[in-house]
Amino acid sequence: MKTLIMGILNYTPDSFSDGGLYNTPDLAAERAVEIESLGADIIDIGCNSTRPGADILSCDEELKRLVPALRSVIGKVRIPVSVDTFYPECAAEAFRQGAEIINDVSGEFNPEIAALAVKHSCKYIVTHNPGGADFTAEYPRGVIASVREFFEDCVKKAEKCGLDRSSLILDPGFGFGKSESDNYELLSNLSLVKIEGYALLAALSRKRFIRSCPPARSDWATSAANALAIINGADMIRVHNVEAAVQSAAVADKIRKGRENG
Repeated sequence: MKTLIMGILNYTPDSFSDGGLYNTPDLAAERAVEIESLGADIIDIGCNSTRPGADILSCDEELKRLVPALRSVIGKVRIPVSVDTFYPECAAEAFRQGAEIINDVSGEFNPEIAALAVKHSCKYIVTHNPGGADFTAEYPRGVIASVREFFEDCVKKAEKCGLDRSSLILDPGFGFGKSESDNYELLSNLSLVKIEGYALLAALSRKRFIRSCPPARSDWATSAANALAIINGADMIRVHNVEAAVQSAAVADKIRKGRENG
């Protein structure tokens, strides 16, 4: 099984790693084509930064960014486009424009977004996030138990909404509401939160807990973390540096296959 690579396209002025680099229609289109050419399987467009300390846009503000971003990208690439949003109105517009995935980092299963995904035969990513990038939650029974219980609850809610297994993707939320030790415990034991039959996304790219240098120089650390995530069960990885991810994922896939066949 090949790990899917989700390439990040931040259509923002303030994202922690590459804010301001691709936040015009022409720059976004150029970057989307580049992401595809480097081997990504999915492009994930974000118009609302979730970095530590970020000011969250209102739904109307996000829509003003999202529409030109989508119009500039969709039609320029052949791979599916995902939209990073937690607003149902933005999700609806994304699907109207031709996006195929909604990546929701709110930390809640949103029945409205799930219903839209069912209506449009698209996919919905739900993230474990008990408080955002600036908050560290307490886990009396441990972070593994918390993530696993959250995923199990999402699966039950998806079934009630009519969202099938292939359309729900689960993200353990690295960097959201977790201490450094929580993140490493989760990464080391990722297989324990994986729900059989449901794709698992690991979004580790340039996160604070793996960095010892500025974000743009932390792709070696990201590659190491991504490889471990894949070996431990991740089906997709979300990345800034697509070229590095494609190479590290290819090696990790072979290790994972060898482990499964052995």
